[in-house]
Amino acid sequence: MATTTPSDPTFRSYTLEEAKIYATHRLSYPEALYNKVLEHHASTGGQFGLLFDVGCGPGNATRDVALSFDEALGADPGEAMIGAARDLGGKTKSGKGIRYEVSGAEEISGVEGLARESVDLLISAMAVHWFDVPKFWAEAAKVVKPGGTVALWTYSSLFPHPSTRNYEKVKEVFLRLERETLAPYAQPGNILSMNMYDDLPRPWDASPPIPTFLESKYVKYDWDRDGKLSNGVDFFGGGEKRTLVQIENGMGTASMVTRWRAANPELAGTDKDAVKVFAKELREALGGQDWVIEGSGTTIMLFKKS
Repeated sequence: MATTTPSDPTFRSYTLEEAKIYATHRLSYPEALYNKVLEHHASTGGQFGLLFDVGCGPGNATRDVALSFDEALGADPGEAMIGAARDLGGKTKSGKGIRYEVSGAEEISGVEGLARESVDLLISAMAVHWFDVPKFWAEAAKVVKPGGTVALWTYSSLFPHPSTRNYEKVKEVFLRLERETLAPYAQPGNILSMNMYDDLPRPWDASPPIPTFLESKYVKYDWDRDGKLSNGVDFFGGGEKRTLVQIENGMGTASMVTRWRAANPELAGTDKDAVKVFAKELREALGGQDWVIEGSGTTIMLFKKS
């Protein structure tokens, strides 16, 4: 396993406008995912006082999960992301506003007003692969209370539903964008996410190990790896019917696309933009159809603190 994960500079350097666009076009997560996390937390003795979302971005997941907690806090190293999160707000089940603070995952114990061992559920939605993971685990051990839960999740590559017209051609278009066009702009964090966190360092693999998170109580769920439906019917949480315009907008929030456009400013936004070319090829593969049902592989990792 890798011992460290370099931080991604892309999202940290977003402007406030870019962060708001990200919040608008980046989809939230299905109820089934949230239910899996919350049911595990409750069934293993977790309480519902304080939620802490680390790497919260503009707070999409924070706002959803906060509805089950008395208090909620989100932290992100990107000032613009936190600015967007504060503008969007959000409430907890008690009616309190969500608090958002600028902080890297590697220094969360220093967030103002966050008491030691006060967090009931710490989540990170498609973000932990950008952390220095061993340092994050050391910090998580300081802020999560005994009996608390750490829940990490990510989506891997996008895939069309197997019922899609010209499925093999459409799948090829999806994979070509990620594994050929954008591959030179992938960072180690992208690879960790694509591989469904198989190689993400666990707390007991850190140096030194973090013994307060018990390997015996660790659970990892994987669904729809490589686009093969786990239940043979639909993606975990349900496939999403999206127009090609919606897909283009969503793809535009991806870090690899952001880096491709930064490296190719003369092509960005033109007909030769990587996402524009992808959408054109996708439309052709779909026989002119302007929508597709898509989904991803999904991973949830659940840890309990002793």
